[in-house]
Amino acid sequence: MEQEKSVKKNYVYNLSYQILAILVPLVTTPYISRVLGAEQIGTYSYTSSIVSYFGMVAALGTVSYGQREIAACQKDEKGRGQLFYELFLLRLLTAGIALAAYIVFLSVAETYRILYLIQLCTVASWILDISWFFQGMENFRVTVVRNSCVKILSVVLILLFVREESDLWIYTLIVCGTTLAGNLTMWPFLKRYVGRPDWRGLRPSRHLRGSMELFIPMIGIQVYTVLDQTMLGMMTDTTQVGYYSQAQKIVKLVSTVLYALTAVLMPRMSAVLAEGDRKLADRYYKRTIDFSVLLILPMFAETILIADYLIPVFLGEGYEESILLLMILSLLYVTQGIGQIAGTILVCLKRQNRYTAAVTAGAVLNLCANALLIPVCGAAGAAAASVAAELCVELIMLRGLGPEFDGDYIRKAFLRYLPATAIMSVVLFGMKCVLTVRLLSLLILGGSAVAVYGLLLVLKKEPLIYEQLKRRRK
Repeated sequence: MEQEKSVKKNYVYNLSYQILAILVPLVTTPYISRVLGAEQIGTYSYTSSIVSYFGMVAALGTVSYGQREIAACQKDEKGRGQLFYELFLLRLLTAGIALAAYIVFLSVAETYRILYLIQLCTVASWILDISWFFQGMENFRVTVVRNSCVKILSVVLILLFVREESDLWIYTLIVCGTTLAGNLTMWPFLKRYVGRPDWRGLRPSRHLRGSMELFIPMIGIQVYTVLDQTMLGMMTDTTQVGYYSQAQKIVKLVSTVLYALTAVLMPRMSAVLAEGDRKLADRYYKRTIDFSVLLILPMFAETILIADYLIPVFLGEGYEESILLLMILSLLYVTQGIGQIAGTILVCLKRQNRYTAAVTAGAVLNLCANALLIPVCGAAGAAAASVAAELCVELIMLRGLGPEFDGDYIRKAFLRYLPATAIMSVVLFGMKCVLTVRLLSLLILGGSAVAVYGLLLVLKKEPLIYEQLKRRRK
């Protein structure tokens, strides 16, 4: 019971932060899309995708590995202290290598040099990032409160100082600088959990193999989540990257609720499996699937139906090409939503080989599909390639779960929520016939979708909804 409360508490904390993470772009994205324009936004996205490759080397798989290992020794104060310092020293080494490589890159980069220089702040933030430790300890309060303050500050700074198209460098500085500040603010809380280590007993190298096992699939993930923007910028232009990145940003905003759940699931599942409680692990698995599918289906249907309203209202004029991209990318709700759950469990079960095979296959498929589709279809080709890669990864990961977790349970969950989603979609389609494209219409459509879907779930006495209503009445 205490463990279930911990999951719910951490989910509320993480969801609160993710809601803020939604609200911030709701303010900044429409503003920035109008002030900077698609080309400048595409330039920022393109340069950020290049910088992220160095971040991949700096992290070296220590985020997922660190969360899992810290979660497994939560109750061992001395052990987790030694573990933290060993992992941090390993991160320090890999981040130093990434920094040296980045400096070499800066010396030869001819275009966007100012933006790359500013993003040295991002490189510094990788070194100081210890969010993985608090997530492993299942203390999401620290990361939520600190990062929330930093995000609010970033909004204020953007609205104050980014005023015209030439202010792209200011926008980049604010984004990178606040990320660095957010990582710095977590350090004062560390002393509550970690004491002085036995310096002579530190063995960072013993974690190299485990981190490398998760680093290899991280390369694959980077390929089919970031390489699409890099290839799009190289094979077309940064305007196409702007259309693509803005549509992708909307999908990420809507997916935030799902990511909040999987972020909490990993440390809890790791701790439960470390204790050998497979029955409780299966319970968490099924509850997570139920909750995810309950959200995935209406999110997908609603995004498809209101994309032609959302893009003009949210991004402004000049982003019409993003409508089709948003429709294609909305399929990621399904593939990423289930794939993240399966991937989290594989990592917790220490089945890195299965995890690696899945993301490697997805990376290869994405690379080939991008090369074939981008020259012909531009940003739409990149979107289709991303969906295909994520679907490939999801299917392989689900097969990797084995008999311990019921794969057929996912199909049953989709069938359970499909009727309510279908009725909601019919209602929305009918309303679109009489509503014009404007902000009020978008709010009416969104509110109606939530109301209709929620009412249908209550009427059918959906357990996830009905149990909460019964508890509140008591």
